[in-house]
Amino acid sequence: MAAPPRDVDARTAALQRPATEVILKTHTEPSDDLAMERRKATFDVNDLSYVLNGGKEQLEKKMRFAEVLSKTSWGDKSRRYFLTREEEYVGALKAALGIWEKMKSEALSLSDGALMRTLVDFPGGLELHIGMFIPSILSQGSAEQQAKWMPLCMGLKIIGTYAQTELGHGTFVRGLETTATYDKQTQEFVIHSPTLTATKWWPGGLGKTSTHAIVMARLMLPDGGGGVRDHGPHGFVVQIRDMDTHLPLQGVTIGDIGPKFGFGGVDNGFMSFDHLRIPRDNMLMRFAKVTPEGVYVPPPPSNSKASYATMVFVRADIVKNSGSVLARAVTIATRYAAVRRQTAPGPGQRELQVLDYQNCAATLLPLLASAYALTFMGEDMMGMYKKFEADRDAGRFEGLPELHALSSGLKALCTWTAADGIEECRRTCGGHGYSRLSGLPTLFASYVQNVTWEGDNNVLCLQTARYLIKALAGVKAGKRVEGSAAYLNDAATELAPSRRCAAAGEACWLRPEVAAAALRHAAARSCATATETLAAASGGRLVFEGAPWNSNTVDSIRAAKAHCVLVLHATFLDSVARLEAGAGTININTSTAAALPSSSGGAGGLPRLGAAAAGVLRQLAALFALDSLERGGGLAVLLEDGYMSAAQAGALRRAHRGLLAALRPNAVALVDAFAFPDYLLHSALGRADGDVYRGLLDMARGSPLNDTQEGPAWHEVLRPVLAARSRL
Repeated sequence: MAAPPRDVDARTAALQRPATEVILKTHTEPSDDLAMERRKATFDVNDLSYVLNGGKEQLEKKMRFAEVLSKTSWGDKSRRYFLTREEEYVGALKAALGIWEKMKSEALSLSDGALMRTLVDFPGGLELHIGMFIPSILSQGSAEQQAKWMPLCMGLKIIGTYAQTELGHGTFVRGLETTATYDKQTQEFVIHSPTLTATKWWPGGLGKTSTHAIVMARLMLPDGGGGVRDHGPHGFVVQIRDMDTHLPLQGVTIGDIGPKFGFGGVDNGFMSFDHLRIPRDNMLMRFAKVTPEGVYVPPPPSNSKASYATMVFVRADIVKNSGSVLARAVTIATRYAAVRRQTAPGPGQRELQVLDYQNCAATLLPLLASAYALTFMGEDMMGMYKKFEADRDAGRFEGLPELHALSSGLKALCTWTAADGIEECRRTCGGHGYSRLSGLPTLFASYVQNVTWEGDNNVLCLQTARYLIKALAGVKAGKRVEGSAAYLNDAATELAPSRRCAAAGEACWLRPEVAAAALRHAAARSCATATETLAAASGGRLVFEGAPWNSNTVDSIRAAKAHCVLVLHATFLDSVARLEAGAGTININTSTAAALPSSSGGAGGLPRLGAAAAGVLRQLAALFALDSLERGGGLAVLLEDGYMSAAQAGALRRAHRGLLAALRPNAVALVDAFAFPDYLLHSALGRADGDVYRGLLDMARGSPLNDTQEGPAWHEVLRPVLAARSRL
């Protein structure tokens, strides 16, 4: 609520006028600062924006959708930061249903729907129906099951969730305690929670929304001797609520798990079963089957391997999303750092832009480089997924171990990078970054779950490390490694005591091959250290379990990270070269479109990345490499094993600082190139026009506490206290 304008007498106005003039001499308008930053750019921002957004038409569609969505009742974000938990839950469902109806009424594509969900950015009770329930039926259900369930799913006749995680088990899926015991007499499965820790916990949409769930339960079949045989976790479609009353079915206990760190619009729930019976054909049977007689028909080995397709897609989606989310955070923080001024160098001088302080640039510019690296990696992983699909259809699975290891490590490193980066961006914004109106606290709270879901990051890194250690051991035994770990084929030469860094000075570190060689050596050395440590703990062998493996997890995780950094850097450079050649585009907005194929020379309407923009991106790639070495631990590894001298390390640091200065004029242009509309960012600090302080005030006025001037506590709490004091 704004105060009414006040009439000021002439004498008071005259008294104040000289003081105001003193302030205005050094005052700057934030919007002018941001405009000045854009004039510094050394490349065409539109050139890069078209490439990052799948082309000009896709970029225009994104902006058009944002404009349309902002004018709907369910897409309006003006009160988003002031909602109660209940309002968030209802609002998120209305938004999801609004998008669903818009897709139907306008015959929009699935990718259009995904883009709208990204822009509305209001996760709610339908997230797992769209993201897990439907894909699971499509990937794991038989043709008959798909024919039965998919029309119900797509018509929203039922709403599903995916119930795997339990109170007592998450990443260790084989340890799940929910059971599905087959009754041959009735041809039913009995779904039961035999322990408290078997209670399903965390599934989104379970608390109050879903009518059905795909329940992961241990399949128990008669062993012929009066007992049962445990066939491990399998998926079952289970109705959990009455379709007329929406009340839980008898034998099902359901509830909402309560407030969380973020995701207030999602009704994450708990659920336990008390001997609930379901039909035999509710077990998803595309691969494994149970006959009416209770005989288990395991999936063919090829189908077992084929089931990895969903995992690879989900991890590729997570990596791609990590780049987009980090880019949003860096956009907000960079724009704000460009308009926020602090500390004048002398009397009567203007305060410096925060982005001009080296320590601020040293935080934000490497994060900007990481955002691009993660974006390119996500697109590349989508390409890996498509190749895996083609190989799977042809019955080729020899590349699966490497793909599994790489997708595991990249999911971990990329989500760690994004989550930590969002928080660093928030801190860079100072006090205003603590306000939800900055957009950063909500972004962090919503995203940070990614370091845990779809596999705990530490566990995933250990899966990558296991592959690398086995690969290095294989090389020593005369085998060759293909794919991202091929550098281990030359481990003997790479790790020879005579091996030395070729950097002769500061300028050498700007050459891609020099930085790549250092990253490669750090990865090889880290892998060798993990292998040697495990062998020593295993009595000369390689034991990947128990005490020997547990004593090696720190070195193993370090090796996995070093390997993934090497892959990220190589992919960064390859992507820039491909885009400069006109061999595709990126789509930073959704996971549904991988790099588009094109004919040579950039024909077919696809944009070609210009030389100026490509040059700036190569500077970013160099900064990514040097920052990864300096702050990511690689430098210590290289100094420890003698690959690099102290003088070379000093030159690396100077090259790093030089890149910060070289990239500084393009900082705002590089975040502008992502082309995130204000509607998506929903941030007072990240506004495209730079008018951040007016934005903060305007958004703050929308707080429900400002509906009245006296506030909600005046009559009941404050007035009696102050009245009593006045009588003293």
